[in-house]
Amino acid sequence: MARRSRHYSVIGLALALVCMLPTAISTHERLVAGPYRLTVGWGDEPAFTGFKNFVSVAVSDADGKPVRDLTGNLAVEIAFGDERRSLPLRPAFQRPDEFRAVIVPTRAGTYSFHITGTLNGRPIDATSTCSDRTFNCVADAAAMAFPVQDPSTGQLAESVSRALPRAERAVDTAANAQRWAIAGFAAAVLALVAVVGLALRGGRKVA
Repeated sequence: MARRSRHYSVIGLALALVCMLPTAISTHERLVAGPYRLTVGWGDEPAFTGFKNFVSVAVSDADGKPVRDLTGNLAVEIAFGDERRSLPLRPAFQRPDEFRAVIVPTRAGTYSFHITGTLNGRPIDATSTCSDRTFNCVADAAAMAFPVQDPSTGQLAESVSRALPRAERAVDTAANAQRWAIAGFAAAVLALVAVVGLALRGGRKVA
């Protein structure tokens, strides 16, 4: 009975691992680029704001075997909304079939990777966008904070951006008020000088 229990436990564990396998695979997207297959996604999944990560591009042949001794020049354009940034894809240390571009995502949401360049003289042009079927979109790191959810650097930057116009308007208002105060003071001084002058002239006529 003990052997059978251990046997069933091993089978159950194997089935659990098999059930988990599609989820792990779904965190990267496989793209066809000429004779190659590119596996694209975040190097560290899931991806969180404010944490160092990297774009991972692994290269395999049509049979899914890793392609080694690759030569060429690859780059990735990372897109988030209207923002764009191009980074070189460099060979990974001890991973001759993988290229990486290090980045720290600062906003939660949808990211796209546009990979261009050449591999062994072959042109490469492929695009992948995060989704439930490709790789994970970036999540807000504050969601996993404990015991207090402090604002992320991105949220602080947005708060500062919203506060700056109000601060600038307040400074402009204060500056205008100061200018008007100075003008009013100058006008009062001039009026006082005029009154004194008139008084002095009147005194001289009486005399």
